[in-house]
Amino acid sequence: MTTARQIERIFAPLIKRNEGLVVSSAGFIWLTPVHHVACRVLIERSSDADICWPQWALLHTFIPGWNLSISIGERGQLQRPASSKERFWRWSDPSMIDDAVSVIETEALPLLHSMRKLEAFADLFEDGDYRRRREWPVDRMIFEIALGNLDAARAIWHGLAPDNRENRHPDSDSFQQTRNKILAVADPLLAGDRAALATILHGWEAANIRGTKIEPYWEPTPFPLETAPG
Repeated sequence: MTTARQIERIFAPLIKRNEGLVVSSAGFIWLTPVHHVACRVLIERSSDADICWPQWALLHTFIPGWNLSISIGERGQLQRPASSKERFWRWSDPSMIDDAVSVIETEALPLLHSMRKLEAFADLFEDGDYRRRREWPVDRMIFEIALGNLDAARAIWHGLAPDNRENRHPDSDSFQQTRNKILAVADPLLAGDRAALATILHGWEAANIRGTKIEPYWEPTPFPLETAPG
């Protein structure tokens, strides 16, 4: 299995040459400062000790229930350069380290930097041909709230409301967790109370980030909900 020492051979030159990159745990580099989209590069281990999979990953920070220490989020796998004779990322290949550093610098980091704003993250994943859409309705609803698209968020809420208002699954822990999120935003969403919704989102984001290794690099910033025309 890929070791932390092997991964360091890729991460060390990246951190040396690129400002704002930090390692929070073995296998992850984060772009800092962290705002509403947590951007990172990861080296995924495989069952084959000689093979790893460099990837980029994006994760929203403000939806409750996500553990930023272990949740990956949306991600894309990086491929070996076209000039490489090897298809897989093999540690036994002497050219692998240089290829990984190059691909991360030329492909992953520019993409991640361009996705740091919530609006750009949303645009990327609205294209179903590029990546899968966010699948959970409650997460889509909260995402639309954060973007300030309250009409779209209300449309999703009305689809979720019957089951959750009536608490049709009182013995399901997962249902209750989802229901709590839905009911927390229900009244201010229906009233169009952007200030109240922003307070809820900031509270959720703080709860997700505080106590994690990325807290020192977190900068609370306004959501599009707060800056877009009402």
